[in-house]
Amino acid sequence: MSWRGKVLTFMRVPPTPAHPPGSPPRVFRAAPNYFKLRMLGWGIAQILALVGLIWAFFFIDFMARSNAPRSLVWMMQAGEALAWTALIIQIIFGWMLIRLDYEMRWYMLSDRAIRIREGVTTVREKTVVLANIQNIAVRQGPLQRLLGIADVEVKTAGGGGQATKMDQKHSEGEPMHVAYFRGVDNAEEIRDLLREGVRLQRDAGLGDPDEIEHEESAGILAVAGDDPLRHAAAELLMEARMLRAAVERPAG
Repeated sequence: MSWRGKVLTFMRVPPTPAHPPGSPPRVFRAAPNYFKLRMLGWGIAQILALVGLIWAFFFIDFMARSNAPRSLVWMMQAGEALAWTALIIQIIFGWMLIRLDYEMRWYMLSDRAIRIREGVTTVREKTVVLANIQNIAVRQGPLQRLLGIADVEVKTAGGGGQATKMDQKHSEGEPMHVAYFRGVDNAEEIRDLLREGVRLQRDAGLGDPDEIEHEESAGILAVAGDDPLRHAAAELLMEARMLRAAVERPAG
């Protein structure tokens, strides 16, 4: 077994995610330049850490030559040694985790939903029903523009995005109703396919309402987990959404 397989097995990273509801999905992956961008940020962080450790080395040497207490100097030297050890470990394993994070990104699009999985140390998986999508945008920063990549941002009406139990430790700063195709080099193609899928779902009457409600309910309860308060709140949210759907649904 390769080092990649051993690491994924050790970290219990799940295999390819299950297909989203609907037709066999198209699978998109992050572009190679996305990996280069991540490595650039990681490399700059390592250089800054190295500069800091070198400065600390000379400062400790200055303290040792002065009249500073020997016990204080020894403590500082021990801290310096630990910091160097941590930096070496980070250099050895950091690039490996970034590589695996890049390789284990899955962006799936069917005729009814999208499913996005990302992460290695913490696996996050999100399913969004196309009928619930409210806005699709392409985001591109200066470095992304230089590398020819972009992020496709998908927003729902505050509740169409679902997370599985793997997403209980959700990425900080990313709401449940927002999903991203990160670091892709065909952002416009993905955006157009999403818009067409949303249009077809709406022209068809938002798909099968009962089936969509069942999928959303399962996602809400999965996020609630075993926490009684969150579970109760999730049930109230589900009932409110079902009541709203019943009121808005035309009779007959």
